[in-house]
Amino acid sequence: RALVVLFSLWLIWVLRKVTVPLLGAYLFMLVLQPLQRRLTQKLPNSVAALCCVLVLLIVPIVAFLPAAFDFQHLLSKVPINDLGGFSTQLRMQFIEWHASLPSWISEMFDPDVFEPQKFIEATGNQIRSAGSGLVIFFGGVFGIISSMVLLPIFLFFLLQGGPWLLRIRRELPASWHPPFDRILPQIEAISTNYLVARVKVAVVKMIITWVVLIILGFPGAYSLAVAVGALSLLPVLGPLVGFLLLAIVGFADGGIVGGGVSGFVVAGVIYVVLEVVEAYVLIPRFVGKGLGLSDFAVILTILCGGALLGILGLVLAVPVVAVSRVLYAEFVRPVMKEGKPVIDEAS
Repeated sequence: RALVVLFSLWLIWVLRKVTVPLLGAYLFMLVLQPLQRRLTQKLPNSVAALCCVLVLLIVPIVAFLPAAFDFQHLLSKVPINDLGGFSTQLRMQFIEWHASLPSWISEMFDPDVFEPQKFIEATGNQIRSAGSGLVIFFGGVFGIISSMVLLPIFLFFLLQGGPWLLRIRRELPASWHPPFDRILPQIEAISTNYLVARVKVAVVKMIITWVVLIILGFPGAYSLAVAVGALSLLPVLGPLVGFLLLAIVGFADGGIVGGGVSGFVVAGVIYVVLEVVEAYVLIPRFVGKGLGLSDFAVILTILCGGALLGILGLVLAVPVVAVSRVLYAEFVRPVMKEGKPVIDEAS
């Protein structure tokens, strides 16, 4: 069995130009399965699958279309072509702002520690590194384009041909059926609930961001809200880019609080509050409920994941723990029940 698993993993990696869009289509299939089940009650299976694919293609366009109208206005406010000058200006204004503070406040932090240029460079390096990694992983630009073309095609056939666990089960030896029936359906349900819950969290976060930015008078509020919500789905890189966008816009034009350092600080506060609300309110409520975990268990899991792996741990901790519960019940708990305590008669 181990050799079969290792060979399968090697084959998946070698054929990643096909398997990666196939995996992406499978994840989207899990998200769209609840919609497909409702549609198949009234429509033929093929028509329901086609409607789900159209929803996946149309909804992002509808969501991003309003953002296109104020995106040009937002770019006119943001010094996107002169980030070096922006960071220098931000640092100078921060030093002036620090000097105007009361002494008992200014002594609490050193202005020399604040170096936005390093943060911007680090974020840029992260973006370039991630972009290069994606290009290499997909096998070049052609691989990325082919994946984008193949993904909706694969999604249609996956939705049309499901449920796939039953088909996979038929191809396995009979001795594999009992553990397959106990493990795989639970893991698929966990994956479905987690992905759907993450999309809900991103949408709610987008709405909250939109309302807050409108109240504060930030330019391009809808564009920023859509970007922050969508970027929250990306581990590690997404939050960094989201903060950078809010910080630049806040410094350039902070709405009712004005630009400069005040707008930058307000943008930072908005970002921190959004991350706290997402991690300790939205994720426990949506993700924890969908996976059958209590709010306290989700918060504790997030804290441990963040302490171990940083932002990536915050994203992956909850589904990993949920899947681990299934594997623990299948493999570890039976061994613990079979074990007998050893009593030292000499004692």
